[in-house]
This record gives sequence, C-alpha cells and structure tokens, in this order.
Amino acid sequence: MARTPETDLSLFFHPRTIAVIGATDDKRKPGYALLKKVKARADRDGATVYGVNPRLTDIDGIACFPTLAEVPGEIDVAVIMIGDAEAGLRDVVAKGARFAVIFTAGFREVGEAGAKREEELAAIARDGGVRLFGPNTNVNAFEMFPETDGKKLALVTQSGHQGRPIAQGVELGIGVKYWAPTGNEADLEFADFVEYFVDIDDVSVVAAYIEGFKSIDRLRGAAEKAARAGKPIVLVKIGRTEAGQRMAMAHTGHLTGSDDVTNAFFRQYGIVRVDDLDELLETAALFTRLKRPGGEGLCVYAISGGTGAHMADLCAWGGLTLPTLTEESQQKLREAIPDYLTVSNPVDNGAQVVRKGGLNKQCIDICLDDPNVDILVCPITGILPSMSQVVAGDIVDAYKEAKKPVIVIWGSPVTDEEGYRILVEGGVPMFRSFRSFVVGLRRYLDYWRFLERFEARPRSEPRIPSGFETMLAGSGALSEYDSASLAAQYGVPFPMSALCETEEQAVEAAARLGDTVVMKACGSGVLHKTDAGLVRVGVPSDQVAATFRALDEGGRAHGGDAGYDGVLVQALAPDGEEVIVGFSDDPQFGPVVLFGLGGVFVEVLKDVALRVAPLTRADAEEMVREVKGFPLLDGARGRPKADVDALVDLILNVSRMADETRGRIAEFDLNPIRVRPAGQGVVALDALVVRTSV
Repeated sequence: MARTPETDLSLFFHPRTIAVIGATDDKRKPGYALLKKVKARADRDGATVYGVNPRLTDIDGIACFPTLAEVPGEIDVAVIMIGDAEAGLRDVVAKGARFAVIFTAGFREVGEAGAKREEELAAIARDGGVRLFGPNTNVNAFEMFPETDGKKLALVTQSGHQGRPIAQGVELGIGVKYWAPTGNEADLEFADFVEYFVDIDDVSVVAAYIEGFKSIDRLRGAAEKAARAGKPIVLVKIGRTEAGQRMAMAHTGHLTGSDDVTNAFFRQYGIVRVDDLDELLETAALFTRLKRPGGEGLCVYAISGGTGAHMADLCAWGGLTLPTLTEESQQKLREAIPDYLTVSNPVDNGAQVVRKGGLNKQCIDICLDDPNVDILVCPITGILPSMSQVVAGDIVDAYKEAKKPVIVIWGSPVTDEEGYRILVEGGVPMFRSFRSFVVGLRRYLDYWRFLERFEARPRSEPRIPSGFETMLAGSGALSEYDSASLAAQYGVPFPMSALCETEEQAVEAAARLGDTVVMKACGSGVLHKTDAGLVRVGVPSDQVAATFRALDEGGRAHGGDAGYDGVLVQALAPDGEEVIVGFSDDPQFGPVVLFGLGGVFVEVLKDVALRVAPLTRADAEEMVREVKGFPLLDGARGRPKADVDALVDLILNVSRMADETRGRIAEFDLNPIRVRPAGQGVVALDALVVRTSV
C-alpha cells in the first residue's frame, strides 16, 4: 500500500539523514563538489550524510555503500545524481525515504520523450509516497547562509543560476533563510514552498524567479495564505512577450494577452512583479528591513540641489508623494542650512551641515519628526570619502532609531569606500539607482494598499442555470437571443425584445415595444451583424414589415438553414456612455473578466482592464477606474456622471457567470453596454456566447 506523502517540508530543510546516490570521489566532476556542499550543511545541522556508489566505501570520510538499500537506518532525503533517475527513485521508494532530489536532467525540458520520462518519475514518487524535488534541479537547497538578526527572505527559483545573485545578497547583509530551486516541478511546486515559508516567523518575504506555474489553483491558495500573513511574494516572471493562445470571434478574445492576464492575477493576489534580478533583490530586501510606514509622504534629504531636483522628477513619474514640510520644520532647518538652499522638500543641505559636527543628524531628525513625512530617503551620488563616512553614519543612526522608515540610495559606482561599508553593515535598506528606488518603493507601498483591501475570493461550484444545460452542451457560438437569455439569468439587463419568425410577428412585437425599434437578423451563424448590414436602428412602425423581409432574406443567406433563427425586434435603448464587458477562458488562469469603454478605446487603443474570476467588489471598482477613458464616466467635459455603481454590479454578475459556467464557455461579450446617468442603471444592447469546443 502506498504511504501518504509527507507534506511538511521541515524535514526536507532539516533532515536527519541524507543519502547521495551517485556520489563520487573524482574532484573533476561536479558531483564531488555537490557532495561536499551537502556534507557541509549536514555537519552544521548535525545530520548524517551517506554516499551510494558500488565501487567506493569512503569519500573523504563520508561512508559509502554499494546500494541505497544497504545504507543503515532511515533516510529522510535522497539526492539522485545518476543517469537512470527512474531506477534511483525506485530504490528511494523501496528504502522508504521521505524526499528525493533529482539532479539529473533530460526530462520535460528536452521535449515529448523527456516529458514522458518526467510523468513516469512523478507516478513512481506519488505511488511510493515520496515527495519529489525536481527533476533537473541542483542541491542549492543545502546552501548555507549566515545567521543574521531580523527578518529574512526565502528564495524559490525555477533556475538555480538565476537564483544565485539573490542568494549572494548575503554579501550585502541581507538575511536569507532558505533557497528552493524547484527545477521542473514534477511533484513539489512553487506554491508548496510559498505555503511553507510564510509560516516561518523570521521570513517576511518570498523572493522568486519563475518561468511558469504548474497549478493556478495551488498558486491562488498560496498567494491568499501569504496575503493573510502579510508576507509578500516578490518575483520575476518571464514570458512578457508571449502571445495570447488563440484568437476568437468575440472582442474579448482579441484583447486578452496571456501576460496581461498574469499581471491581473498578480494584482488581485498581491504578488509583486519586478523586471530583473537587481530589482528582485532590492525590493525583496525592502520588506525584510523596513517596517510598514504610517503613510506615503516621502521626504528627500539630499546633499545636492541637482540630486534633489532629479529625485523630485522621478518621484512624480513614479507616483510618489513629496509633501511640503511644515513651516516649523523649515524654520528649524534654516538654522543650519543657508537661505539659498531648498528646505521645503526635497531638502538640499548643500553639504554645508555635513562639515559641522552633529548638524547633519539634527537635520535628518527634523525631517523625520515632521508630521507630513512618513518615509525618508537619502540619495548619495559621488561624494568625497571624508564626507561619506559622516553621512553614512548619520543615516545608519537614524535607521536604527526607527522613528520612521529610512532608505538610502548609493548611486556611486564606487563600493570600496568606508561610507558604503558603514551602510551595508548598518543594514539600511539600499538601492543602487534613483529609478530602481522609485519603482521599488512604489511597489512596496502598493503592497500595503493591497493588504488594506484584501479579501479572499472563494470560487463558486460549477453550475448551469436550469433549462440551459442542453444549450451549453454543444460548441461554437450561440445566437444573440440565446446568449442574452443566458446572461439574463445572471442579472444582466437588456431592452425588451422578441424573436420573430414571420412578418406578422415582427409588426405585432414592434407595436408593443415602441414607436421606433431596433431590428437584427438573429442566429448562431449570424455573427458580426453590423458589418454584414443586418442591423437596423430606429425603424418606424410603418417600415417594420419591409425591414423584416430585408433582414430575413439577408439572415438566411448569411447564416444558412442551421444558423438563422429569425429577426430580433428590440426596444430602442436610452442613451448613455458605451462600454464593453465580457470574459474569456484563459488556458492557464481560467475565466478572465474584461472591461473597457466602447468605440475607439477598445478597437484602437485597447484600453481595457482585466481580472481573473471570481472578482470582489473592490476588483470591479478598480477595473472601472483603471481604464484611461474613465473620466468620460466621471462627468468629464460637462457629461453627467454615469451610474458606476450599477456598472460595478454588472461586472460582478458577469464574474459570477464566468465562475459558475467555467469550462463550458470559451468567450462571452456584452458589447455595447450603455451606462446611464447616476441612479438610472445600465442596459446591454448585444450579447455573444461562444461555447467551449468539445
């Protein structure tokens, strides 16, 4: 009977016994160095290491056995470094080890044949109750990091090489707790390690380099757990240029690229995306060294007016707030800083105070004591070594006093100065460029904003409204009438309408629906009706019969016998701002909800907002305000303010529809929707459901 797989990773990171299958005494081979790394970590932790090699009995004092079965006692972690990884894993299962690390490559990364080998590995591990790390990984999980005070980062990388610069952050005094290079993730995946790391008290942030996610549901759960713990995930995610997986009939499919969806998901779950490894290290380190600020007011304390002006420009670009210091603070600063230098914020000390004992620290304290200031940044470019020691020492003192968060920018290319050493040893949060600081701090502040509004997003059980099971059982597009009927089950409002098969029915329907009506050829084969000339708006009652005949003829020609149902007669909708709402089924993330303003904003500017279903109300509100055209809904240029609350309700209804029908609908469009003035609601004028191909 298969054992239950061990899910607590504590035994992996703190094993009592480790066996290295394929250990070697050949110093020319990487296996020797890797064995020594494992042994060094084991010695520190009081663990025992064994080698497995049929021709050796000892490797530099490490006991070696012909087979794993002959290794005495229980094995917690086995490292497989032989070409026949499958055979090695079977031996691990037979031995009853808890974890296996497969260093061996040649699996999914080499193509279809390798993928099949990897599937076999996963099956062997699963059936044998062994948790598998890799394959195509390394033993960097056994890396030793120096003990440091304070909070630390934990590192997860799908590339050992890309994780190395982050691990080397220890040279800057950044605390690193663990490193998990996950490789191909045949079993254990990114989410497993995130969930483990956020439970560790002295880990405050998870830093990661990711190429792809194995399971979005597992990622969702891990991200929610991290958010509840207030511990951010900061990552580099490659694949920004990946094209969308397909193009489809509805607007939504054309407007959602896979990387746009990734960014939307990250925003919803508080995952902080950075662009390169330098940003990853600096931003993650910020979360280990900086307490949560009381607000976002930033004071720039510089040694140069040019530096202050440059910082002010970049802060404005990055959306950072530089409040004016109070008159009281400015008067106090004036006692030390000459009149021709700026003290309102940025503060330019002109190097005057640095040369006078104690004044520089006094000025820093004045800035920190100002009620408008929540964070202090001290940018340092090229500076005389004699001055850098004073500046650095004062910054370190201010940081350690912890009145308010203090950050330094060391912009000089010279790092062998005493000032730099003082800052590193003092543990002050540090950036190496003005721009990276602005981007990093903005992301840092955005994370705390996210936590203020965070709420879990429980998924609905899949369900189809009663009476619509057969309609959704097929594939391809539904007619506008059927699409609207389904959407109406989720609270989407439409104008009154009737589907008419005869001229007489059309005339009768028009008499009930108003003096003028909208008429459309309708059917699953009648797509892009406007382009085909099969829509008439404002048809008066005396022209309904003739219009029916024209649309009926065109609809039959366009849709064919199976794709044409009749003519839809619809009440004329009131005016309003036109928007689009819909969703498409992303192959990785599932249903993705889209919102955008109509017309040129969607067709040309692609001005849309995306979120992954299910949505919270905060998500929907953000979507509406996120698009560049939002001022048109907010009363720009004399327009009445639109009914944004009703629009948010509609987006939430579409999200619920997307979540409950997931797997059955490939795409859904409401285009256009008219948003009426505040208090008057919204109305959808057209709908299109494209069922998932079976």
